[in-house]
Amino acid sequence: MEPCKCIGSGSQWSSDELLMKLQFCSDLFITLAYFAIPIELLFLVKKSASFPYKWALLQAGAFIVLCGASHLVNLWTFGIPSKNVAIVLTVTKILTGLVSLSMVFVLAKIIPQLLNLITYEEEPLLKPEHHGHGKSLA
Repeated sequence: MEPCKCIGSGSQWSSDELLMKLQFCSDLFITLAYFAIPIELLFLVKKSASFPYKWALLQAGAFIVLCGASHLVNLWTFGIPSKNVAIVLTVTKILTGLVSLSMVFVLAKIIPQLLNLITYEEEPLLKPEHHGHGKSLA
């Protein structure tokens, strides 16, 4: 297997250049999506007066922003490969990992509560009188 001479070495293989361009584009698209999704979650939190787990949506937004930040820093490495950039990327990934793991525990705690909430709200819909059954026509 040939080593990839992708960054800063004057690559002689066009496939390496294409690979780097594809990685750059994918990181760019992921970054844009990861920064747009939390904006939508913030909109949901602001507009939803009755949603009981707004803090979980905000934590999910933080997780998504940090994921986007790691891709953004990765874009930075394409132009300026340096130890400082590598340190920033490492710190970003560590923060992303910590927030990601905490989100796993948060979801494990609130998913059963959300399922109970959904069941409770659906319960009146399951009753026959809600659908017009059992009402007299007289």
